[in-house]
Amino acid sequence: MKVIRGVAGRVGRRKQLAIIVDGPNILRRELGLDLEEIRKISESMGRVRRAVVVLNRQAPEKLVEAVANAGFDVKISFGKPEVDFTIEAMEAAFTDKIQTLILATRSAAYLPIIHKIKEIGKEVVVIGAEPGFSVALKKAADLSLSLGEGSAKSADTGEQGKNNSRKTKGHKGAKDKG
Repeated sequence: MKVIRGVAGRVGRRKQLAIIVDGPNILRRELGLDLEEIRKISESMGRVRRAVVVLNRQAPEKLVEAVANAGFDVKISFGKPEVDFTIEAMEAAFTDKIQTLILATRSAAYLPIIHKIKEIGKEVVVIGAEPGFSVALKKAADLSLSLGEGSAKSADTGEQGKNNSRKTKGHKGAKDKG
């Protein structure tokens, strides 16, 4: 019985996460990003309670199938994907059980969302890739990871604006800031 309580106590302390992926911006052939890698990084930080990929209506059926097979919910946007991404992010931000939001995007257009999520008191991790990974996003997030080319660069920005960058292999750049 003690073992069960011990395990339950440890599991209960893990951060609860939501992953929101900007499909049109992140799932591009030239970037070579993998949803499995995003999931592994996220799982190393805590328990994933919600994982959503926002796609536009022109997304090929094979992409939709691959996203679903990777264990992500698929949200097809019939308007602007940016609007649906914002809605998904804010719904997760206002979910009491979620402590950390992982936003996979490169676009600076989502900077106001990050500020609002942090204002609510939630932690924000941004996952992106070069080229085009917004410097403003990296600096606004509590933790930013740049994926691609078999490595992740981690830039952890603190309250005073200190920026500690390092290169790591795979998803080891993700760390629990608990």
